[in-house]
Amino acid sequence: MLILLSFIFILSLIFFNLSHPLAMGLTLLVQTTLISITSGLVNKTFWFSYLLFLIFLGGMLVLFIYVSSLASNEQFILNNYFLFIIFFLLLLFLFFFFMMDPLLLNNKIQISYSSFIYPLNSSMLSELTSTLYNSPSMMLTLFIISYLLLTLLIIVKIMMIFSSPLQLSN
Repeated sequence: MLILLSFIFILSLIFFNLSHPLAMGLTLLVQTTLISITSGLVNKTFWFSYLLFLIFLGGMLVLFIYVSSLASNEQFILNNYFLFIIFFLLLLFLFFFFMMDPLLLNNKIQISYSSFIYPLNSSMLSELTSTLYNSPSMMLTLFIISYLLLTLLIIVKIMMIFSSPLQLSN
């Protein structure tokens, strides 16, 4: 868990130093994957993580189409000094992890893998699904639905403008 959080932190530092849109998108996609895995391990169910990943993947698809139409011929240049700093940070984090615990075992956080070992019966499945629409997470679910609808309407509006980079082809 600590390793995943440190990789998320390293990717956040990398993201601020990138200038190419496709590299930023790839970094954001990897960071979203790591956040989804971390969220699934914390909640002991990967339902919300799966939704989060699919929402970000759809957004990244739209961003990729938009960036490829705007900056299709822009060169992707890697800075050797920047790669050295990333490699050094990664080695530093790994060194601190091995100094804290040689086997990288964290006894304070126990993760239950019973949902992977034992199949879900129908009552457990309906309980997991109903928690998404009940009062604690109902507002979050409604927010995600309204956000996706608003994003869809904005994208359609952008594509309907005749001088936009994303023109409809006939």
